[in-house]
Amino acid sequence: MTLDDVADELYGLDPADFVRVRTERQKQARADGDKALAKDIGALRKPTTVGWVLNVLVRDAEDEVGDLFDLGEALREAQQHLSGATLRTLTKQRQRAVRALATRAAEIAVDRGHEVGDDVTREVASSLGAALADPAVADDVRAGRLLGAVEYSGFGPLGLVAVPDTPEDATPPEPSSPPEDDDAAQKKQAAKERKEREEREEREEARRHAEAELADARTGLDDAESALADATDRRDDARAEVERLREALEQAEEEAAAREHDVDEATAARDAADARVRNATTRLDRM
Repeated sequence: MTLDDVADELYGLDPADFVRVRTERQKQARADGDKALAKDIGALRKPTTVGWVLNVLVRDAEDEVGDLFDLGEALREAQQHLSGATLRTLTKQRQRAVRALATRAAEIAVDRGHEVGDDVTREVASSLGAALADPAVADDVRAGRLLGAVEYSGFGPLGLVAVPDTPEDATPPEPSSPPEDDDAAQKKQAAKERKEREEREEREEARRHAEAELADARTGLDDAESALADATDRRDDARAEVERLREALEQAEEEAAAREHDVDEATAARDAADARVRNATTRLDRM
């Protein structure tokens, strides 16, 4: 049993079985005398719903996931050579493929007994999009051991860059100065959009903060459950040792009682022999 074997098993399990099976593998590692492996197994964290859905997706739809990532690699390579119109078409195709695979992931979750909501499906789609943009993220997804959603962390755009096609001999029109009222309306609209963007960013930040707190809480719960399992094991071992010692004590007491009986019988035999010696000695003296 190796850590990779255990991780592959755990991250493909139903979330409700994760902690129980992890504890069983810890016990097995300790029974085998591998304390380091037991500690590493205990450090494996339970995934969120999004992480679990992504993990079972790469297990149950491996070919479809591979096809999607192959498409992403091909699009990255072709980005420098294709026209804006072609890139826009490919981008739409990629978006449709991501949505389709996210829907497939939700279906797999249902097949495994867990219906997921639209928010989980969106995060799965976002994670798949990040994997398409970043080969390192794609490798993490393929490994099937994610703890939660993944994000694109590289530099540059997440999607394909589509440059508008412009005829070489086309001359861009001269910009015209908007009327005074139009300028005011544009500023008002820009301010409105800026406010909406800031509000969205605040909501997103609050959501990320809440998700981080939830992840910390789940980690704390996992640690507590693992500690409880360890304490239960130690208590059960101590009880078993007490029972063994109690049985040993009872056996020793029975043995001592049996030996006491032997001593009594030997003492009686000696006393009888001593009496015969005295009687024989007395008769001998009378002769």
